[in-house]
Amino acid sequence: MAPKESTPLMDPGTVPGDLAEITDTAVRHGFIRKVFGILGAQLVATSVVAGSIAVLGAKLVVYNPVLVSVLMVLSMVMLISMTCVFICCPDTMRTTPQNYILLSLFTLAEAVLVGFICVQYTIQSVLVTFAVTALVTLALMLFSLQTTYDFTGFLPYMFAGCLVLMFMGLAISISAAFGAAGSGAFKVLNIVYASFGALFFSFYIILDTQLILGGKHSKFRFQLDDYCMAAINIYLDIVQLFLFLLQLLGERK
Repeated sequence: MAPKESTPLMDPGTVPGDLAEITDTAVRHGFIRKVFGILGAQLVATSVVAGSIAVLGAKLVVYNPVLVSVLMVLSMVMLISMTCVFICCPDTMRTTPQNYILLSLFTLAEAVLVGFICVQYTIQSVLVTFAVTALVTLALMLFSLQTTYDFTGFLPYMFAGCLVLMFMGLAISISAAFGAAGSGAFKVLNIVYASFGALFFSFYIILDTQLILGGKHSKFRFQLDDYCMAAINIYLDIVQLFLFLLQLLGERK
């Protein structure tokens, strides 16, 4: 009697190439849906909170400036504290439910700051800037989906760009403190700074979108348990783009 042919057992740690690719793609799509779902909730919450402050906060600024200052300081302290937590204890953003709690607090603090910044501008110019930001962000994300060029390779160089932007902002703040805000040179410097910031964060939207999407063209990408940090990254890109465009397009009251 001829021995039966036995089917070789597959090593549990090995998966055929095609199946592994299909599985990885399906899991990645789930990650992408989760990130953009969180991002959508963040943007809606920010729009509601910041919009309410922009509309109703003008009277508060006039009649109770101390409360406004306290709220802004508390928001900045919350943002700085949580940023330190994100950097020093990254695992907190990979564990439920504390990752969602921290993300919600971070979004609320950012929304309050954005709202009080918007108070300084006319409602019409804020709405125009909001619309421009939405269109630019959508266009940049669609470009990230279509292009085969890998922008994630520029990630190490973006740190230098952050430093340049930070020092430019510091120089403008010092100049304003010494009474240079009304000079023509200061206005030109402010336009250059805002333009550079808008371009910088436009590029960052492309880069972070590719980090989220992953794929064979990406040198780097977010890990699957980094969905909250991925959402915060691209959320901050969009908020910063809005604020820099507001400097360029906004009409102060």
